[in-house]
Amino acid sequence: MTPIVDGSIHHFGATGLSNALAVLGDEETWSSWDHITGEAFDGPLAGRRLPWWGITMTTAQAARVEQPDLRVLISDFRSLASRVIGAASGNRIGGRGFIPPGMGLTMHAPPDPRLPKLTQGLGVIDGEAARFYPMAALMHGPVRDRWNDRTLVVTRGELDGVPRARWEDGTEPAMQLLSRWYGFSFTWPDCTVLEQGTEPA
Repeated sequence: MTPIVDGSIHHFGATGLSNALAVLGDEETWSSWDHITGEAFDGPLAGRRLPWWGITMTTAQAARVEQPDLRVLISDFRSLASRVIGAASGNRIGGRGFIPPGMGLTMHAPPDPRLPKLTQGLGVIDGEAARFYPMAALMHGPVRDRWNDRTLVVTRGELDGVPRARWEDGTEPAMQLLSRWYGFSFTWPDCTVLEQGTEPA
């Protein structure tokens, strides 16, 4: 997301949790913002949305293979809390996931029961439509999925295992997020789900 509102740079930081997801606040107005969609949902800027764009995740190992001259900067500092949560969470690509104690209490409703809440997958957004591709549905090769009058091709990187989506006809890149099911479905409750070998649910 670009932290600019009406041509002015705003300064953001985490101010709390909602649905076990981070809530951002800006120092200029103390409005509350959804950290995934970039939309302000409370405060003077409620209803405004920051410009957002997708990035492609990868691993350091895959990036070094793809770009041998790449410089990788790594901080030696990790707090005790981040080490414990990191070790317990398996927050790696394809990891099992973990919601720290107490964070579940911030959920305003039970997670969507269509999938286990910690299922990792690729969420794709096209306008108002959203679809979730669980990692298990991508284990046996690319998925070609027809929706919104286009064909989306979802693959996993050979080196990093990261799922990526692209439109087969070469049009604009799909907005995509590597996400846990609970976070994606709380953010896009009307999303559909694709399982390997089935039509979207």
